[in-house]
Amino acid sequence: MTERMQPTIHSERRRTLALAASLALAPFGAGFAGLARAAMPLQPIEVIVFAGANAMPSYVAQEKGFFAREGLAVNITATPNSGFQISSLVAGKFHVASTAIDNLIAYQEGQGTAKLDREPDMVAFMGISSAELSLFALPEIRTIADLKGRDLALDSLSTGYAFVLRYMLEKGGLGPADVRFVAVGNSRARLQSLRDGKFAAALITEPFTGVARQEGFALLGEGVSTLGGYQANVRIANRAWARDNPKAMVGYIRALRSAIDWIYDPANRDEAARILASRVKVGEAAALGSIDGMTRGPSALQRSGEMDLQGLRNVIMLRERYGVPQKKMGPPSKYYDASWYEQARARP
Repeated sequence: MTERMQPTIHSERRRTLALAASLALAPFGAGFAGLARAAMPLQPIEVIVFAGANAMPSYVAQEKGFFAREGLAVNITATPNSGFQISSLVAGKFHVASTAIDNLIAYQEGQGTAKLDREPDMVAFMGISSAELSLFALPEIRTIADLKGRDLALDSLSTGYAFVLRYMLEKGGLGPADVRFVAVGNSRARLQSLRDGKFAAALITEPFTGVARQEGFALLGEGVSTLGGYQANVRIANRAWARDNPKAMVGYIRALRSAIDWIYDPANRDEAARILASRVKVGEAAALGSIDGMTRGPSALQRSGEMDLQGLRNVIMLRERYGVPQKKMGPPSKYYDASWYEQARARP
């Protein structure tokens, strides 16, 4: 159903239940308010993510009990690719997705590649990170120009970060006819395709960028430095579910904001790396590098979880430039609703 992490879904559910149970027991020494919270049932939420750095706030919110504190029992599933993720969300199999906002725009505008069983009506409600995409190539490749005539691995040909790669190639002097794009899947699969020598280059995200560096692949460029502001990872939901579950939406956002604060605390660096290494199955050295990247630099986690509206405008610009069929997109407000975020921020 999903990538190699799929067999861990049942263990994730057990982890969620255990955390919920422990949190329910904890408040018994905290007075009547704590007892009331402990007695309330937790609302289950199914979340689908790309396993990696952008899912880290969700991993932490689950591990540290921030979801349970907000009355939520969150189960996390890893996706093999954006098509599976979006089609499953639209079908109602999941409530929330951690994904690129470009994926939402693509499917809302009829440019997605996966078949949907109904008309999509999705909305982004929280920003997580700017583009943290790194273009890695086989060790013998030194420049973008060296990629001419070669095969490049992507998640999807027309969604996700394909347009960021096209823009990076253009800046390096290559047009779409100069290379061949192949849909491979998530970052883990793209890194493996480099290891297998099947592709000359691939866009890689954290924490797999650290692994790619350790294994000697050549870094040809970064999405942020090429584009400037670019809203990459966000949290999205079906608009109808979000409208019908405002308390869950606000609680979910509050839990992720708490998780981001926790990740930014230097005292938690080593534990954060252990959580990431365990969830994504990478070495702790790579995980530590990824945690450092989450807390500093242009592609760090957005400190408050607020959407970068100028970065979102750049996403829309690239989709208008490269999307097929070509069309005029809507303004940011067509794809992003800040109302739940503002409620979460206002709550003490």
